[in-house]
Amino acid sequence: CKGLQTMDSSGIEVLDSRSKIETFIDEKIKERTSVVCIIKRMLWGVLVLLLSLSNVQYIYSRPFYAVKCNPTAEVLRTLVALGTGFDCASKREIEKVLSLGVTPDRIIYANTTKPQSHIRYGSAAGVDMMTFDCEEELLKISTSHSKANSRASLKCHWCQFPCWKFVPRQRTV
Repeated sequence: CKGLQTMDSSGIEVLDSRSKIETFIDEKIKERTSVVCIIKRMLWGVLVLLLSLSNVQYIYSRPFYAVKCNPTAEVLRTLVALGTGFDCASKREIEKVLSLGVTPDRIIYANTTKPQSHIRYGSAAGVDMMTFDCEEELLKISTSHSKANSRASLKCHWCQFPCWKFVPRQRTV
């Protein structure tokens, strides 16, 4: 096992409800599968399970995977098959996701400062969801993409994991 970079969804082994995880691990060790590989496969399976459950539980929302976290084709293809949305931070990421057959309505262009040429590319490709976190970015989007469905990035005071890096200034909210 070379890890998630080379493992595709066919590498996932599903255990039935009667199987014990200890037995699975013992068998893999006997096959001389590395412990790291076993853990990666288990985490991969948990990811698939969680995304499958989220699609059932949240019929009015969709998780958006940040492509920059792991842009390998194997990971992206699995997420495409699960119906996940994609959070793209660049024109290149949008191109990559579109090349995998993702429809533009499953893409949100989320970058704090987007070049106007990339906004126009997104518009031409049908990517209408975009984020902004300041007045200037909203104006740039509105002049470059007439059909943009803009979403504000807001500072969340009650979040358990605060992200203070990209927040709108108080006067713009």
